[in-house]
Amino acid sequence: MKKSNFFFILMTIILFGCSFLSNTHTSPKKPNIIFILTDDHRWDALGYAGNRLIHTPEMDKLAKAGVYFRKAMVTTPICAASRASILTGTYERRHGYTFQKEAISKEFMDSSYPKLLRNAGYYTGFYGKFGVKYAYKNEIFDVYEDYDRNTNFKDKRGYFYKTLGKDTVHLTRYTGQKGTRFY
Repeated sequence: MKKSNFFFILMTIILFGCSFLSNTHTSPKKPNIIFILTDDHRWDALGYAGNRLIHTPEMDKLAKAGVYFRKAMVTTPICAASRASILTGTYERRHGYTFQKEAISKEFMDSSYPKLLRNAGYYTGFYGKFGVKYAYKNEIFDVYEDYDRNTNFKDKRGYFYKTLGKDTVHLTRYTGQKGTRFY
């Protein structure tokens, strides 16, 4: 029996993706999901959102073919607190996580949607900038690579570039390749 897959990517252009493959004989096919969360920009920073100066053809194709939340908003305009709210489905005043705080409580992460999906039989993955202090990512994701600026990563050529094979590539390409390979 195949395990279902869930893939989570977060990076500076935060990419969060999920890939669900069905349990072939026991349940209807679960949807493939890719959740892409871009980091720290205003609502119209995509061509698809109506910006005539910014060209984002790949993101525009994804928005057109998938689900684009036109009325989405953050409850806290601080990226770390906002990420914690997205993961846990709670307000910052409830989860209490923001910059210069200790790690987010395990209690909140135990009910985070990646953990719930994993508990439901999805194979979960994450690549990118997690941006929330949490030591037990292995309990949420089957595979993960967190390359937040504050983590120790092996490629010392800078935060925005990583090695992919023998090439040095921008973090966007690196994360995309990791996601494609995960799927």
